Amino acid sequence: MNPFALSSATMLLWGLAAVAPILIHLWNRRRYRETDWAAMKFLLAAMKKNRRRIQVEQLLLLLVRCAILLFFAIALADISCTGASGISGFGGPGSATHTVLVIDQSYSMAYGEQGQTRLDQAKELARRIISEAGEGDGFTLLAMGRTSKGIISEPAFDPSDVLRELEQIEIDPGVAVLDLALAEIEGTLRIAARDFPRLRRAQVCILTDYGDVTWKEAATQTNEQLLAKIEELAVVRTFDVGQPQTTNSAIIGATQLTPYLTPDQSARFRVDVSCDNASELPSQVVQMLVDGRLVSQKVVPFVDNQVVSVEMNTVFSQAGTHSVEFRLEEDLLLTDNRRYLVVEVKPQLRILCLADDVPSLKFLKLALDPSDSIQSPVKVETMSASALMDIDLLSYDAVYLSNVAQIAPDEAAILRTFVERGGGLVMFLGDRVQAASYNGALAKGKDGALPLIDIKLDFPSPRGEYFLDPRQYESPILEPFRGQQAGGLLTTPVWNYFKVTVGAGSTAQTALWFGTGDPAIVTSRYQTLSPKKDDAVATRLGGNVIVFCLPASTDSVDRSLDPPEAWTVFPTWPSFPPLVQESLSLAVASQFDRRNRELGDMFEGVIEGDPGANLIEVILPDDQTSRIEAVARDDRLFWAFDGTDQIGIYRSKSLSDRANEKVEFAVNADTRESDLSRVAMENVPPSLQPGDRGFDPSAAGQVAGVPASVELFRYALVLVLGLLFFESFLAYRFGAAAR
Repeated sequence: MNPFALSSATMLLWGLAAVAPILIHLWNRRRYRETDWAAMKFLLAAMKKNRRRIQVEQLLLLLVRCAILLFFAIALADISCTGASGISGFGGPGSATHTVLVIDQSYSMAYGEQGQTRLDQAKELARRIISEAGEGDGFTLLAMGRTSKGIISEPAFDPSDVLRELEQIEIDPGVAVLDLALAEIEGTLRIAARDFPRLRRAQVCILTDYGDVTWKEAATQTNEQLLAKIEELAVVRTFDVGQPQTTNSAIIGATQLTPYLTPDQSARFRVDVSCDNASELPSQVVQMLVDGRLVSQKVVPFVDNQVVSVEMNTVFSQAGTHSVEFRLEEDLLLTDNRRYLVVEVKPQLRILCLADDVPSLKFLKLALDPSDSIQSPVKVETMSASALMDIDLLSYDAVYLSNVAQIAPDEAAILRTFVERGGGLVMFLGDRVQAASYNGALAKGKDGALPLIDIKLDFPSPRGEYFLDPRQYESPILEPFRGQQAGGLLTTPVWNYFKVTVGAGSTAQTALWFGTGDPAIVTSRYQTLSPKKDDAVATRLGGNVIVFCLPASTDSVDRSLDPPEAWTVFPTWPSFPPLVQESLSLAVASQFDRRNRELGDMFEGVIEGDPGANLIEVILPDDQTSRIEAVARDDRLFWAFDGTDQIGIYRSKSLSDRANEKVEFAVNADTRESDLSRVAMENVPPSLQPGDRGFDPSAAGQVAGVPASVELFRYALVLVLGLLFFESFLAYRFGAAAR
């Protein structure tokens, strides 16, 4: 039963107290025995003359006292009624208004002119709405951002509480999701209608800048259905705090161009910037800071609504993780003037090459490290594939498998863990490969994860004359051959290759084809499902997996011929080293984006060196801290953090005596909100367009067309007060007459 209806009914039961004076009167009448007494006979004879008058006086006093108790109970019960329904509010409270305030907190609302942001304007309008509220009105407060959350989920009746929570709303560096906001509004209205029946009227006030990124989906079927349900429960009012003309520059992207970084080597970065009004802001200076120190700056000329790219370089002298910040001069929207990266500089890139026949790895090793010197940025180690179970793969950046015959389930588990942690895996398929072993161990997902290789291995092709087909050279792995038809790719001799099938629903992509249309190189990104906040499930990206359908040595032969002949001379051809180098770049690239996360993503860190220091302190961009306990796994300590709701650099510190702060990862704003274009109003449903539809301007914010409610408790209290004075007067008057 509704608690408010129960409370009102309970108050009404106190109306039975109105019979108390009657019961007291009847009790007093039977309290004494009647005894004849001479003096009383004379007194009774005198009283008989005034009996009628006394009875009327006593009855009047009794009725007044009963009325006092009855109307006091009605006042406590807070009965209300409307002009159209009689006492339709009987047993439930009255006629106040429920106002749902919805504040857009996407970061385009941080755009500000004359020192006042759009969010400031929205708060000012909200304060005005609150100040115009009537006594007894209730407010709920929702923030519309990446997730629509109730700041005040149940109606609050103290305006000061609402104002205090309103001031706490801050910019969310993401895109507001309209359908989530509409669903939250509908749920809030239904709960309030059920649990707070005294709020017999409702209005929804949405305060937004009508950014196209958020509002372009307003007219979808889902949103229109949600809106129809909302309009059954409340009147919708929308307030536009945007500007028709803006000037905003933004850094919309930053990319590490150098595939892997080592000390004292040039590191190249590309910065993408844009401006929506170049006539007002023709250029700006872009600065590059490394670990908080300015290292480079360039002037960028803008072109209206076009992305302009600029390349910036630096050299890292020390290995480790470093923070890189790109910064524009301040304008009217500060959130998108900075872009953060975390890069990892390694003393050397460690690569492990495995094969059943170790000498066959000579071509692959030479292609990975042509210099073969101790100062080389790449260190290549070759081992037998049988040693896989005894190797700590997590100490390597990439693993190459060359013509390995079989993959046992335990070996597949080790490879899966390695790739899940961001390591790159490259496989060359030759004559030893047993398709059934690979398909059973690697092509099947485990525990909700996608397959390690999201393809099906078939069988070696029949003998023939085959050529490689790059098509439009769209894959990054073919970058060295764009415009270089004489680079040897098109003339690579191939007589046999391993046929594979990429399924229709596969996440794998073909980077290079054979002339037959079969895949020659297939790339994919390993994915797992991981829990997120609010019981959601997120896709977590692992390392890149690359499959060459050709061998990395000349030892693969077609044994159907006598004597057997080689599958290909690809490892000796000029196309082989560039493709291997590009495969290495792609294999280790996943380590970069694992340290550069999106809002709400989870980051997993590793504690090296001190197994006893299992308590980690994560330092947020605003210098607040969060402590996390690490978990032992794979002979290491891992920790996970998903409180990535701020943009900037996140650092960590192990809580041991000698630990130093370490740069861990970066989180950036969603660049879609940098586009301040306004939605075309013809694409917005009429009820969501700016205006006060359904409200009478002369009624100070009251809903027009809703029958006026009569709040009986006010009249009941006035009657109680009047009856108390009347009862005192009658008691005095009748008592004085008796004397």
